[in-house]
Amino acid sequence: MMPFSFAYTRIILIFVVVISSTAQANNELTKCQLSKQSPMLMNELLPSMKDKHFRQLGSAKFSVLFWDIYQSTLLTTDGQPPFSNRCQRALFEIQYLRDISKEELLENTISQWRHLALNESDYIEFVPLLDGIWPDIKAGDQLSMLSQAGTTVFYLNRQSIGAIDSAGFAKLFLSIWLDENTSEPKLRQQLLGEKI
Repeated sequence: MMPFSFAYTRIILIFVVVISSTAQANNELTKCQLSKQSPMLMNELLPSMKDKHFRQLGSAKFSVLFWDIYQSTLLTTDGQPPFSNRCQRALFEIQYLRDISKEELLENTISQWRHLALNESDYIEFVPLLDGIWPDIKAGDQLSMLSQAGTTVFYLNRQSIGAIDSAGFAKLFLSIWLDENTSEPKLRQQLLGEKI
């Protein structure tokens, strides 16, 4: 009789823990959905919105030999690395210091995914979507990527230019800079605010 009672008590305890965890996750999701911060619904990425809702993790300049290519900045709503929790929003901004064509952007993106040894099937569906969103870039242009709850919105000079609805795309895209096997480890450290 005693072993049965103990087992029954354990089952009830596990059930209570599971229910509690599920309720907490649902509560967190509801908070995300009811949040008054809704920058993804905006057609324009206002500086005031960025200053009010985001905290900068780090910033880094990418150069090749003597040529500066871009200055990048990584921000999140909670000051933690991207994808730390489901309510978090991540904002990645690239200020270009030279002209770069849409074809170069796409080729460089694919090249970096290959460098990370990703399967082509992990990213190939996004290539035509990016081709339809990204324009040719001029020196001085700012390309921004805002990620939240399965949607990624791209902005050019703070104006929305397109979105990708995918729970995994933002992480895949930012892996170019943030994956431990990135081709630019110093850039990664600087973007995450780590000391070099």
